[in-house]
Amino acid sequence: MFKKILSLFKTRPELANPLTDAIPSAASVLSPATSIPPRMTRSRRKKKKKSDPDWSSTPQEPSTAELLMALPREYSVLNDLLVSNPKSRSGYSQVDHVVVGPRAIFVIETRNLTTGEIRGGRREANWSVSSSRVKMYNPLMQHRAHVEAIQAHLGDYKRVRVVSMVTFTNRCRISVDPAIRYVNSDELVIYDHELVETIQRKTERLESELPETLYKEQDILAIRDMLHAANSTDQQIRAEHMAKAKGIK
Repeated sequence: MFKKILSLFKTRPELANPLTDAIPSAASVLSPATSIPPRMTRSRRKKKKKSDPDWSSTPQEPSTAELLMALPREYSVLNDLLVSNPKSRSGYSQVDHVVVGPRAIFVIETRNLTTGEIRGGRREANWSVSSSRVKMYNPLMQHRAHVEAIQAHLGDYKRVRVVSMVTFTNRCRISVDPAIRYVNSDELVIYDHELVETIQRKTERLESELPETLYKEQDILAIRDMLHAANSTDQQIRAEHMAKAKGIK
């Protein structure tokens, strides 16, 4: 009996495996030349994000020297003068810009304060800045030494009207004595973008008040040449001045 049952299993055909026969094995489908479709792959690399705009960067603003290039041809501009001044700690005064015009000389000090509200009076020694606990020394009082240094190098033109100007960027707010915000003053505190217009308006005002004080082209060139000759370009002298004046300006 046992031998008969065993003979039945040997002669019976093998049953088909419904799973293995219905679905081909992975080895039979994926030959070496076959690749997985891209949509089925999971990339390990992160997708490159679109670059976001850099909000921290600010547009490049024109320098004061570039702004002054917009003045008419009758004005002569000198930038970054270092002239002798015996009253100064270093023996020199560094003047940011000088504009020689047909009615006056404009001595310009630039301040790069970018935040806060500036408050102060014309005769107050210290001004306040809302973004800082430290008081600011009245820039007009400080700038007077620069103005006097320029006047000392004018030779025969010492009677020329000299206008002191201090500029701030328009990213801060000027809330100072109104008297030094108007062109009738010879000491002015303005925004840098107002500089060219203020110089021209001041010239027009002086022309209407004192029409006889007109300097011809040769006078303007003579003043420019004197200031140019007084300017020190020696790098060692400039470095020593900067070292001694550090923390004052």
